[in-house]
Amino acid sequence: MQLLKKRGLLIFWFVLLVDCYFIYTGQDIYRIVTKTALIPILLFYIFLNARKNYYKNTKTFIFLAFICAWIGDILLLNKGNTFFLLGMIAFMMAHILFGFTFYRIHKLRIFKSQEAFITALILLFLCYELYKFITPGLGDFKIPVIIYMIVISGMVIMVTNLLSSSPRKTSAMMYFIPGAALFVISDALLALQVFMFNDIDLLGISVMLSYGYALSLFADGFSKLLKG
Repeated sequence: MQLLKKRGLLIFWFVLLVDCYFIYTGQDIYRIVTKTALIPILLFYIFLNARKNYYKNTKTFIFLAFICAWIGDILLLNKGNTFFLLGMIAFMMAHILFGFTFYRIHKLRIFKSQEAFITALILLFLCYELYKFITPGLGDFKIPVIIYMIVISGMVIMVTNLLSSSPRKTSAMMYFIPGAALFVISDALLALQVFMFNDIDLLGISVMLSYGYALSLFADGFSKLLKG
């Protein structure tokens, strides 16, 4: 346990790179071990470093958010539209819980958070352009993709809202905003891979690296937050 407490992020990155190697070599069967191990490693790292009997409700939301992402990881290891849709739903739940966690940390004041407003405008433009580009390949996923874009945008807005909080501004800039941006990049790359360019194997590695980096930044930020 002490190894996970002190070197959890290093272990996470080792397993992540092994997982990317399995993607590159087409050894998907072994990803049942590597991909499903990633989030449990981070959860141990977060909660081993957290102060006991502090931030109990926040801990619960963080735990549930990572668990939903873990379920999404497991579902996306399977092929087929049904598993992909269920995986999307799991990740939507994760982003809703992450967004609510950030809202608890610093409540959104619509007319006082210029950063959140600017972020909303940028995301509206980016989501529109991405959706327009991938529309020909969406098929029955048009509505689920729109809903997913709204949910992840809400999470990112809650993150950038932390910039209007003096105590949380540094952690937002160092961990949560880069992490949220990487989640968006990862999901955009995944959408391109699934709906447009499913014959480009390197996209899968790019998706996993950006997603893993996002997870590690969130985990590092939350571990420091829960230390008090």
